[in-house]
Amino acid sequence: MIRKPISARINKVLSKEPELIRHLLFYKGIKTKKEADKFLNPNYERDMHDPFDILGMEDTVKRILKAIKNNERIVIFGDYDADGVCASAIFHDFFKKIGFDNFHIHIPDRHLDGYGLTSGAIDEFAKQKANLIITVDCGITDFEEVERANSSKIDVIITDHHLVPEKLPNALAVVDSKQKKDKYFFKYLSGAGVAFKIIQALVKRGNFNIITGWEKWLLDAVAIATIADMVPLVDENRTIAYYGLEVLKKTQRPGLISFYKKFNIDPNHITEDDIAFTIAPRINVASRLAHASTSFSLLITDSSGEANWISSHLDSLNNDRKNAVENILNEVVKVAAGRKDFFGDIIVVGSEKWHPGVLGIAANRILETYKKSVFMWGKAESNGIKGSCRSDGSVNLVELMKKLPKGILIEHGGHALAGGFSVEDSRMNDLEPEIKKAYKKIKKQKINNGEIFIDKELSLDDVNWENYKMIDRLRPFGVENPKPIFLFSDIEISNVRKFGNGGIHLELAFKKNNGENISAIGFFASEDNMNLKIGQKIDLAASFEKSVFRSALELRLRIVDIRIRIK
Repeated sequence: MIRKPISARINKVLSKEPELIRHLLFYKGIKTKKEADKFLNPNYERDMHDPFDILGMEDTVKRILKAIKNNERIVIFGDYDADGVCASAIFHDFFKKIGFDNFHIHIPDRHLDGYGLTSGAIDEFAKQKANLIITVDCGITDFEEVERANSSKIDVIITDHHLVPEKLPNALAVVDSKQKKDKYFFKYLSGAGVAFKIIQALVKRGNFNIITGWEKWLLDAVAIATIADMVPLVDENRTIAYYGLEVLKKTQRPGLISFYKKFNIDPNHITEDDIAFTIAPRINVASRLAHASTSFSLLITDSSGEANWISSHLDSLNNDRKNAVENILNEVVKVAAGRKDFFGDIIVVGSEKWHPGVLGIAANRILETYKKSVFMWGKAESNGIKGSCRSDGSVNLVELMKKLPKGILIEHGGHALAGGFSVEDSRMNDLEPEIKKAYKKIKKQKINNGEIFIDKELSLDDVNWENYKMIDRLRPFGVENPKPIFLFSDIEISNVRKFGNGGIHLELAFKKNNGENISAIGFFASEDNMNLKIGQKIDLAASFEKSVFRSALELRLRIVDIRIRIK
């Protein structure tokens, strides 16, 4: 669907901007000169909000500063995904910078420990004579564990960004801007974003002997987490991602520099796509198939040799992950073929042979393929049943899991559209029927019916560096700031090439009026698109893309959808 033209009034208000920019800004909800200036020209000093406006920040900073002054034992308890790993690295870097060494970073094992604080971990911290536990990217629902820490005379500060329950754990302080009484201007920071705000506040209040503005060097890790965790890239997150990408161009982390070299990332041209499709998956894979401490070590190591070894190891794990996901998807196809009820309102599928660490990725692929919410489960090393779920937008997964009868789920958590859970072995047979019952009862949300919104119709001659530079002003792209999609109507294919492992990706070529070639790339192309032929005419929905491969700069299109023209 092509979006409606912007009004004459908005055209006049944004008249200083080129026509293409005016259209794209309007479709992003920007209707004033002030909004346009803020969006197009991020400013760190102007756009980063005061951390002390976050509820609980004052008490948090006072307690951490007291612990630093008295050399108390601090434990940073992180989550095992890219967000939690980056948040943990942020605290590590800060403590090292100010010369405070009496701290310990603890990242749990995804499969053996599960999500969040555990009683066993609290007991271990008590043995270490810990005085303060700071959770990052987790903890908001850990009621019993916080009480256990309190009984062991260990203070707990919860820093999180997930949905807040009606009742909060009895922690010394809670920093999560989703609290009802929180008046902070922005509610959608990542876990690492929350950690960064705390470091900002500590630097502001702590009078440490560090260079003014040093904390900005942490934005490389914050940007990775912000993009990887798919929080909305608007307002403060846009500023974090924008400046984080600038820091990533000159990062001093040997681990990231090793990534650049190994995966042919030109730091001078690094984009959010490099993070989303190359860096973040390899940081995440450690916890899925091994332990997240490997990714944490990549971010904090000072050794180039160690960084090179870790990056190679993570790449190997990522290849293992890809193979595991493909095997699961093949099995799901077989299950679907043998079950008439598979294509019901919601998909519930699993196997004891499936590795829980890759189920989130597999669930995403199932969601893309079948366009339905999905729950997937597998067997963990600890002999427990663990799973991942993804929503098609019609249902809040956290609310759905709350509706299940007590005793089925041992634990669950996550966001409205993505979550995780573990199941009591004796109740496995009840999981699928109860999820389907709950789905029928729960309130449904409005979902996108699969329509693609076209920002503007262009010709192939419009695919030029001048227009690319205008579009590039809207970066970084992500959730709530998607890449603009353009329609190219009735264009003739001049070449077709299949590439990738087994020929699963597609490259089409077209001719501009001046004879110049323009290529369009589609990853994991559909079977119909794989059968396209030279000379066929199509309507192409695509976004602009700059490719820097082996130092060769190319402007091309990224395929979003194809419609074959009928003669």
